[in-house]
Amino acid sequence: MVPLLVDWNGSDFSPGGEVLLLGVNHGGNPLSGVTELRSAVIRPEMVAEVQFVMVPLGGPEVFSHGQLRFIFEEGGARLRGGRGEIAGESETLYDLVLSWEAWRPPGVDYHMIRGMDPRTYELSCRGYSGPQRFLEDALMNRDWNVFKLRLPGGREGYAELLRVALAIGDGAARSSLAWMIEQAAGQGKDDGGEGADGAELDAWRSLRERALPAVAPDDDPRVDLTGKTGYHSLLRSCANMSLYTIDVAVARLIEAGFPSGGMRTTQTPELRNEDAWMIEMAAADLAGILLRVPRAAAYARRHPTVIPILIPGALEKAGLLVLEDGRPWKTRYSVRNETPWGHRWHLLIR
Repeated sequence: MVPLLVDWNGSDFSPGGEVLLLGVNHGGNPLSGVTELRSAVIRPEMVAEVQFVMVPLGGPEVFSHGQLRFIFEEGGARLRGGRGEIAGESETLYDLVLSWEAWRPPGVDYHMIRGMDPRTYELSCRGYSGPQRFLEDALMNRDWNVFKLRLPGGREGYAELLRVALAIGDGAARSSLAWMIEQAAGQGKDDGGEGADGAELDAWRSLRERALPAVAPDDDPRVDLTGKTGYHSLLRSCANMSLYTIDVAVARLIEAGFPSGGMRTTQTPELRNEDAWMIEMAAADLAGILLRVPRAAAYARRHPTVIPILIPGALEKAGLLVLEDGRPWKTRYSVRNETPWGHRWHLLIR
């Protein structure tokens, strides 16, 4: 669940500059329990396309994961550091998937009801190469429903969306890491111990300093998740955080004067606070959950995009999807048939 981080001191977001990413998930083997985190360099102005990807989680597709996929022109992204001997084609980074997750220990499943209490899980914005994420979803029998995004400013809009996504994700990660490190440094005091001391305490302090941003990535309060880094099944889910990122970027683009051509945000970009009944539901028994279902339904009617399957419709209504013959461009990728990189038979026999 390690989040993607940005090396702000080693990055240049000006035109032609390069951005250094830390913790890009690429090359690991999920079946053997190995996650490989790599460093990568990207050039935001070389994003050629952005996709909103819905990943059905099994059962009714209303329960879908949502994530953003950035596709680069050739030379727009590359992995850093070697991996020893590799047979076949040279390593390339063609795309970057940003996926918000409920941060939890290895082997612990996500539970939607428990996730109604933001103290249950932290938010983690993870970064993957496209093939790595597709492989992990394929192993869970999960297909990709893909929509192409359309933003004010065209290619400049894509670059802005990437910058906003990185700032929000990195800020949330560093905020979470800071309190986790503080908690670990003081561990033992509650049990009558003295907690970490001496060299150990210095090590924790050093780690905390490294977790804090070296340079403030943005002074826009909309990208600051401080105090709201708890995952929430309705308010700060994977799909909702992806949509929030899009709305923040669109608002900024319009405010900067980019022609919108009728494009707008799906809703005012804001992170709402949890109602008491939501937190109560997380610890309720079956009867307590059923008693609160009418409140959940009423909330969903007022805020329909808390239901992931309704997000593409909201994006279409806001003019933020690429249309083809008057309807949103959409395709479904599956490891059983066509993938984003070709048919599986052509890929597996190379």
